[in-house]
Amino acid sequence: MNSSVIIKSTKYGIRLLLDENAPFETLVTDLCHKFADSRKFWGDAHMIITIEGRELTSGETGCIVDAIELNSDVKVTLIEENDVIKDIRMKDKIDKYYHDEIYANAKIIKGSIKKNAKITSDSSIVILGDVKKGAKVEAAGNIMIIGSLEGEAYAGFPEDKTMFIVASDFSCDTVTIGGIKGEPMMHKKWSLRAKNKETEPLGVIVWNGKELLIEPIKSGLLKSINIK
Repeated sequence: MNSSVIIKSTKYGIRLLLDENAPFETLVTDLCHKFADSRKFWGDAHMIITIEGRELTSGETGCIVDAIELNSDVKVTLIEENDVIKDIRMKDKIDKYYHDEIYANAKIIKGSIKKNAKITSDSSIVILGDVKKGAKVEAAGNIMIIGSLEGEAYAGFPEDKTMFIVASDFSCDTVTIGGIKGEPMMHKKWSLRAKNKETEPLGVIVWNGKELLIEPIKSGLLKSINIK
């Protein structure tokens, strides 16, 4: 019997080819079996999932994510459908604390930014990879990095202090937001917890108009920040 789901590896994660005519319940069942049977093959990884073949509602997209994560050790960090970002776990966390929809008119970079490269945008930038040491990213809006920030990042260029920078890991010495440059400080309440988390997404904002504050995205402290 032909499967309603074809799974292929990509440079950035997993590509799902979905049968347009199969009942959604059949599709999810096939997906569960495939990931359960290949659990060891995929291992414990954070992946970007690209979906092709049919349009899904947000609820159906959530079911796809649950089917993958409940039947494997894979953690889905981002869903992409027809070159459009539709669902991301990190984005859900960001939206609780920030007013801006980071993907609205954002430039999407598929892959890491290499040494000596410079990426600019007159809106926000989303990087599906790392920013390597010696690379530079500059955006009028926000900067979101699925991987590690090792190079330079300048959000809110040149003077918008309401923007933010998010990354899975900050390995750089300084960042810049709206002209404020420096090493972000972390409230000691969160410093040990963040270091002990393997994949604790962190966000940097301008605090009190002059300081750079870095916190875990799910930090309760960020709820009180009023960004206009």
